Amino acid sequence: MSRAIRQIRVPGAVPGVTVRLLLVGVVAVGAVTLVPFPLWQAIAVVAVVVAVVIPRTLAAWAAAACLPFGVILTEPSPGRTALALLLVHAIHVLAALSLVVPLRSRLAVRVLRPTFLRFGIVQLLSQPLVFAMWLLAPSGVDRGTEWLAPVAAAALVMGVLLALRAAKRSDGDPAHAASGGGEAGVDAGVGADVRGPS
Repeated sequence: MSRAIRQIRVPGAVPGVTVRLLLVGVVAVGAVTLVPFPLWQAIAVVAVVVAVVIPRTLAAWAAAACLPFGVILTEPSPGRTALALLLVHAIHVLAALSLVVPLRSRLAVRVLRPTFLRFGIVQLLSQPLVFAMWLLAPSGVDRGTEWLAPVAAAALVMGVLLALRAAKRSDGDPAHAASGGGEAGVDAGVGADVRGPS
């Protein structure tokens, strides 16, 4: 006796590999258009290929980090800055999706509507802001502001450390939960509910 294999058909679905292929395409376009140095282009492409094969390595964010170097190390241009903002944000969203969408799955495009909406809202807010900063910045703004770089780097490190500490606490340490510091029903290792990728 054999059982029939049941299949679920989802209208408007694409293969799960599509998210990762889009990620490779976005990084490749960004590397070619924004990064003038072949070495950094190669590093970005290798990092995104590693991210496609093993998403948990978070190598896609290393690929995204290569794109602003091209903007920083070339002549200032509002068009290149806007493109970098768009592509780095798209890489972030696609990399986050690749962490949760299995390679061989089917993905209903309708489910991504909130993600597309958030992406559009962030771009609608950030693009005019970046352009306004471009217009308002005086031409000699880089003189005398070198001290801001280490201060900004220290602030970034502190922000990352605080975020990691908060994430570790939200993961439900069993000793912390048993001592009354958390909910008794929280399973160890469940993690924080962040309502999907951003």
